[in-house]
Amino acid sequence: MRIESVERGASTTKIVAGGSLFLCRPRYLEALGIDPEGLAPGQDLDEEALARLGLAAAAGEAESRALGLLARAEQGRYLLSAKLAKHELPRRAIALALDWLEGQGLLDDGRYAQAWLRSRLGGPGATPAKLLTGLRAKGIDEGVVKAALAEVFGAEERKEALAQAWEKALKKTAGDKDEARSLLRGLGFKSQEIREYLESLEA
Repeated sequence: MRIESVERGASTTKIVAGGSLFLCRPRYLEALGIDPEGLAPGQDLDEEALARLGLAAAAGEAESRALGLLARAEQGRYLLSAKLAKHELPRRAIALALDWLEGQGLLDDGRYAQAWLRSRLGGPGATPAKLLTGLRAKGIDEGVVKAALAEVFGAEERKEALAQAWEKALKKTAGDKDEARSLLRGLGFKSQEIREYLESLEA
């Protein structure tokens, strides 16, 4: 397969080879071992080089689609990758794009986790166990989850969530305080914070 034309723009290189058009960002060409400046009309490409051109072009598409989603709301890498995969983009191309976006600070699991937590504070699911499970289900790393919880779900937020959960637990157990305490522990509240909260009610 022979390159028919190469047009270099500010951020994209247009390559026509074998009648096909490849719109490639130089950074992805370089990441795949292709020298963007070395591409020239008349140059012969083997199947492997052609496949790498296709991957570079797909990575550029993945980046554009990802930026569109990030412009609407914070995204976690795991779910963003799944959304891009629905467009039948190669997994390696998606990984290249997301690696670059993370390197630029445009994609950040920690920032996404904090935004997700803040959107749920004060709601019925704002218990330690449910928040932890929710973030894990979104593919967020355990260390990132714990850091986000420590940042967003602090002492005051936990106390507010505990107060709501306690009222519900009392209703559910028909006023049985021992059983209500057990329910709260199952929701991820610590025995000490439960005891301190109940003592504050009696003070």
